[in-house]
Amino acid sequence: MAKILVVDDDPDCVELLSLHLHHQGHTVVGAKDGPDALERASWESPDLIVLDLRMPSVDGIRVIEILRANDLTARTPIILMSAADREWATRRLPEDPLTRFLEKPLDFDRLHALFGELLPAARA
Repeated sequence: MAKILVVDDDPDCVELLSLHLHHQGHTVVGAKDGPDALERASWESPDLIVLDLRMPSVDGIRVIEILRANDLTARTPIILMSAADREWATRRLPEDPLTRFLEKPLDFDRLHALFGELLPAARA
């Protein structure tokens, strides 16, 4: 299975998603905010990142920009999640074939479908 980095400033969201993904057989690493995510992404080398959009200090869009500028994380697939209006959120997303948007509350079937799309692309 995959190593997944879960990033959200809500510790309950990180815990819920981590438990679900661990139960599915994935290795999960949690991060509490943007700076923590950037650090963990560099030294954990996750196969995929599930990232909250709205976080204090560094939001999800800025995290994506920084990850894409780093050779170590430039091809890491990202699922950006948010309770924000889908149209507003997706307009802010950079053109990137390895980034998808998922609305909160999370639809776990859709989450797993996105894993199926993104994980093979990252290994290509």
